[in-house]
Amino acid sequence: MRATFTQEQLEIGKTVGSLAEGEGVTARDALSGPWRAPACDGPLLRDFGLLGVPEAAGGIGSSLIDLLVAVEALGERLVPSRFPAHMAAVQLLCGAGALSGALSGDVLDGRRVLTPAVGVPGAPGIPGTPETPGTPGTVVRTLVRYAAQADGFAALGDGGVWIAEAAGIAPRRSLDPSVPLSDVTLAAPEPGGVALAGDGLRRSTLVVAAELCGVAQGAIDLAAEQARTRRQFGRVIGSFQGVAFQLAEAATMRKAAWDLTLYAAWAVDNARPDAEIQVHAAKAAAGRAAVFAAERCIQVHGGMGITMEADPHLFLRRAFVLDAAFGRGSWHRRRTGELRVRARRAG
Repeated sequence: MRATFTQEQLEIGKTVGSLAEGEGVTARDALSGPWRAPACDGPLLRDFGLLGVPEAAGGIGSSLIDLLVAVEALGERLVPSRFPAHMAAVQLLCGAGALSGALSGDVLDGRRVLTPAVGVPGAPGIPGTPETPGTPGTVVRTLVRYAAQADGFAALGDGGVWIAEAAGIAPRRSLDPSVPLSDVTLAAPEPGGVALAGDGLRRSTLVVAAELCGVAQGAIDLAAEQARTRRQFGRVIGSFQGVAFQLAEAATMRKAAWDLTLYAAWAVDNARPDAEIQVHAAKAAAGRAAVFAAERCIQVHGGMGITMEADPHLFLRRAFVLDAAFGRGSWHRRRTGELRVRARRAG
């Protein structure tokens, strides 16, 4: 595995970051009105949809790390874009070899936007657990991101992955209104329309982990700016150990989570035997880092940090919503431990 980003990956991060920084629609806008597609949604879906898509699935051989670099940049700036959810759905289909051909041009160039409908571990929607009961011929998935704003769904169930249409969408109140959530009733797959998930679930889970790492970095940057500019007792507050140590710990946790996410992506791309363990560990670490960084950001802002007018709570909202996607960190930590014990016993 390369220890540094390639020049192309650096350019991807820089370009996506520039698109995000110039965005006029923010996460705050959704607090007082309905979700609106940011202006950067179009260019992202149209021009970056091939990132991380293998050649066998219609891509150009771009690595999964290329995609994660772009998603991390969006998470850092809290852009309310459908791009990360769309690419998580694309990655879910990429791993299902029999369905990779369904990634036609209208999906890869953003004309048809998908979102993943995978349920949560220990509940309906993840292989090895029962399906949610619904009316005959339907399957229910809960808390699906951008369901009302999507053109289709990459659904995951006991039998594998299939592309589904919505038979009904019931909006839910999202802790982060810039990431709308809904309960979705999906048409059950037709016979022969389901493909084995392969490594698709791992690939899409890492997309969420990368966005969480970006959220953590954004919260740290906001807190660091406050620490550099806010003065108390004649000194900038960043000079006090009680502030500096919190930011240092948040930065350390974020760096560890990002490194682990990148390694997990490399392991998945190269079919390493430890790929599954690394994906679970990365998702758990990313969620923990994002929530911790957002909480520290609130503390560094002091009393102002808990007000609606300040921005720290926006990062905490996004961190909580994304941490719950594809399984909470607590579940991934348990799975990491289970798999490590199993591997130790087998060895």
